Order: sequence, then structure tokens, then C-alpha cells
Amino acid sequence: MRKEDVQSKLDIIPENLEKIEILRAKSFEEFTSDFRNIDSALHRFQTSIQALVDIGGYIIAWLGLRTPGTSGEVIDILVEHSLLKTEQRDRYVSMIQFRNRIVHFYNDIDLKILYRILQEELIGIRELYRTLIQIIEEHPE
Repeated sequence: MRKEDVQSKLDIIPENLEKIEILRAKSFEEFTSDFRNIDSALHRFQTSIQALVDIGGYIIAWLGLRTPGTSGEVIDILVEHSLLKTEQRDRYVSMIQFRNRIVHFYNDIDLKILYRILQEELIGIRELYRTLIQIIEEHPE
């Protein structure tokens, strides 16, 4: 992955989080009453989490670490090499599992769970985003 590609993936995340914050301000009833809110939230979560996985994969390749076989292994490899905190591993793997659910079981998403994630789990995306930027800054090419 080229440095420009990494930057474009980094740029997606704050933009998505800004739009998710708009959806987050809605009540459950207001959020679920318009399919555009649901579709937007799902898309923004999916693309944000995938961008984080892609950036993590870039860091792994850049540092010459073992190749991950799955998206979840990206997190495991970064934890193994003390680039991510062990205590955050489960949160990040859960985010990836949620992204997989969006991609593969898109018509079976529980709206109550989606709304709870919208309200409570943005911190995980923000934390991982900031940590990956820090890793990139600490390991210049």
C-alpha cells in the first residue's frame, strides 16, 4: 500500500466519525424511523473499521512482521509486538466482528444493537485511529 493510500484511509475516519456523531444525536425512534440513518450508520462503521484494519495491515507490512491471515489477526499481531495494548484487544476484535456482521449478515442487524454501538462504542474507533497514527509517526519510512 502506498503512503498516499494510507493517508486517504486515515482521512476517511474523521469524516465518518463526524457524520456518525450527527446520527448519534438522534433518539432511537428518530434514528430507526428513516432507513437512510440506518444505512448511513452501517456504511460509516463498515468503512471506518475496514480503513483501520487496512492501516494496521500496512503497518505490519512496513515493519516486516508476519502476514495476518484474517482481519482479527491484524490486531493480534500489533498486540504481540506491543504496538497496541493487550487490554484493548477484545474491543478492537469486537469492532472487526461487527464490521464482518455488517458485510456478511447485513439484513440481520439488530437495530437496538446498532443504536447501542452508535451511542457507546465510538471511543474504540477513535482510540485505534489515534494509536495507529502514533505508530506511523514513531516509525517513519
